[in-house]
Amino acid sequence: MAFSPGKATSKNLFWAYLSFISTKLLNFVAVIIIARYVDPVEFGLMAICLAIMGYFEIISKFGLGAALISVKDRQEETANAVFFCAIFTSTLMALLLWWGSGAIAGLFESPELEPLLGTVCLVLVIRALGSVHYSLLFRELNLRKKLVPDVAQGLAKGLISIALAILGYGVWSLVIGYVAGALVSTLLLFWIRPWKPSALPDWPTVRYVMSFGSYLIGAETINATPRLLDNLLVGKFLGPAALGIYAIAYRIPELAIKSFTSVAGTVLHPVMSKMQTHPEDLAKYYYQALRYCALLMFGIGAAIAVLAEPTVHVLYNEKWYGMVAPMQFIAAALAVSTLNMVPGELLKAVSRTDLMFRAALFNLPIFILLLAGAIPFGITAVAAAQLAMAFIRFIPIYLATKRVMNVTIAKIFAALRPALVCAASASLAAFLALQMHTGSELLRLMAGAAAFAAVYLVALRLMLPGAFAAGHRFILKRRRA
Repeated sequence: MAFSPGKATSKNLFWAYLSFISTKLLNFVAVIIIARYVDPVEFGLMAICLAIMGYFEIISKFGLGAALISVKDRQEETANAVFFCAIFTSTLMALLLWWGSGAIAGLFESPELEPLLGTVCLVLVIRALGSVHYSLLFRELNLRKKLVPDVAQGLAKGLISIALAILGYGVWSLVIGYVAGALVSTLLLFWIRPWKPSALPDWPTVRYVMSFGSYLIGAETINATPRLLDNLLVGKFLGPAALGIYAIAYRIPELAIKSFTSVAGTVLHPVMSKMQTHPEDLAKYYYQALRYCALLMFGIGAAIAVLAEPTVHVLYNEKWYGMVAPMQFIAAALAVSTLNMVPGELLKAVSRTDLMFRAALFNLPIFILLLAGAIPFGITAVAAAQLAMAFIRFIPIYLATKRVMNVTIAKIFAALRPALVCAASASLAAFLALQMHTGSELLRLMAGAAAFAAVYLVALRLMLPGAFAAGHRFILKRRRA
């Protein structure tokens, strides 16, 4: 049977997003409950741990999973090399983090960080053990099987963290839940996608996977900086309490937007990899992916931004109200990041991670300057810097994409036009609904959300009637299934 990129994308995107959103939704509900027992300072300490872990995790992964997904042949030999290299790099990074935890705690003037970092570093090795199993599910476009380990991870993490928070364990409830969730997920991956190394890797294959990842980790480390370095600097200069509010402000945009872009990227990469020998089909698919990802992400980002105030007032108590404005900027920034996610997956698919690295290297000093200028003005200014950087990052990634495919600004804008019109018109409708409604915050939220959804769907029906009908058929098909 001939490979159908559209069918492969829609089917696997559905299962990947269902899996990812289930995990994030469980985590989101858990955080709302935990926030009533854990203070912003303790959330801030955990955010520092996760930001530091973010850098160590990128390096420990070394782009090895992407190498296994992209390789054209010698799958078993590559899987063996990926497994042993992943164990080596992850163990090394875990030991470095454990060894440096005291110095990091001193840097942030928070001695509590040392045992926290010494515990969370275990996750690096735990995830490395299942790295091949995880990557094979994506290579085989069999993402339905990811649902069980992902949901189990969310349940284990959430339930353990909630129980410990209620018992008064504070930040340790977050740390122990984090480690437990990773362990449960890895154990279930062994069962869902059985695999074990068949031989020691040969040197040429090791050299291939390491060279593939060398540019990728550079690009991913720099691209992750807007999400990780801001946490570290906010925690250092504005304090853990401010960081706790800033980190929670990320939760809803991350759940609704970042989760989709992450999942979409993991699906687009293997689909585009299978099309790399057919450049005309790949170009057509590229613009379609950009159009439909923008339709979803611009709409969700706009909805979160315009409905941020009543949402926060309904879900959280007064100590968290300072996150409204940062949430609005973060939602917009993550929505705009769609412009950078789709071309990034294209570059990975055609094995041009060197271009990703160069584009990311161009962005790094700009972001550091933006962030340094924003920090003295508080977390809202830091969030605004994220939005500015999302637009700036488009320039080098666009130029890099032109090196491998004949993309044009005109075609990109044509692909984005429906999303821009739908999001703008729906945002205006929701804003007016909020201004006219003077009832409780819950009723204001419901009125604004209803106005946004109604106008967005009408605009979508007018702008892209074919897409509207296809989406309706897809939903009906899934409901019958």
